[in-house]
Amino acid sequence: MSKFPFWFRIITASLVAVAMSTILTGCSAVRLGYNKLPEIASWWLDSYIDFTDAQGPKAKAALQKLQAWHRKEELPAIAELLAQAQALAPQNITPEQACKIWEGAQIRIESFIQESGRLAAPIVSQLSAKQLKHLEKEWASRNEDWKKQWLQGTPDTRIKKRVDLAAERFNSFYGDLNTEQRQLLKQQFSQSVWTPEWGYQQRLKRQQDQLSALQAMSSEVTKPGMSLPQVEKMMQALMLQSVRPRDEAELSKQLQFEQRACQNLAQLHNTMSPAQRLKAQRKLKDYETDVRELMN
Repeated sequence: MSKFPFWFRIITASLVAVAMSTILTGCSAVRLGYNKLPEIASWWLDSYIDFTDAQGPKAKAALQKLQAWHRKEELPAIAELLAQAQALAPQNITPEQACKIWEGAQIRIESFIQESGRLAAPIVSQLSAKQLKHLEKEWASRNEDWKKQWLQGTPDTRIKKRVDLAAERFNSFYGDLNTEQRQLLKQQFSQSVWTPEWGYQQRLKRQQDQLSALQAMSSEVTKPGMSLPQVEKMMQALMLQSVRPRDEAELSKQLQFEQRACQNLAQLHNTMSPAQRLKAQRKLKDYETDVRELMN
């Protein structure tokens, strides 16, 4: 599902180490969120896993290493990606140009996954059966919240909710959308091949695949346990699966969604006024400035 505008997806993907959408509350929030990443991410992970007293500090230390690596190795490429997006903002764009930016963000995501999988392996291999059960319960609780948000109401109310959320995000980049632009969003969502029912089933499938993989990597659950290099390799494959499914049918659908997102972004962006485009360009410049400051 394309819940967020394309520019938002670019920045979220590029600043994947910051991860949460809270990075878009303001320029200073990007720097604050990034610098507090180990604390934020360790708290978030603990809510799912319930780390032991020994695991918690190890997880935070791994996240600190990940942040240091990301600051040195990834931020320069992210700054360049944001600069490329700025250059496109004032003009009409093609779906191909939009996809080129997204492909650049995808590379950054995959690089991040490789490094985070390596650093996570020692901790993942020590997860207990009790902790994996806790993870299942957390997923079940959050799945109920997901269903309440996306599976309730009539098809029209569901579309309206998606339009309202997308418009809110676009407004933060372009300024308030006009009636015609909101109508275009509604048309795009109405024609989308994504449905909440399909999205929910995919969500459940991913969780089951992840649980099975985590059980296989756990030295407590699986006897004899995997070696650390095996866990590292499996962890990286598991995380990559979330952005590039191994199943050919799922991958085909994922690529179809991305192509449609590129088309939708180009179509909507090309309706923006010069003032709206200028605001988007300035917003992207602000993020580039933040990223370059974080590099120092």
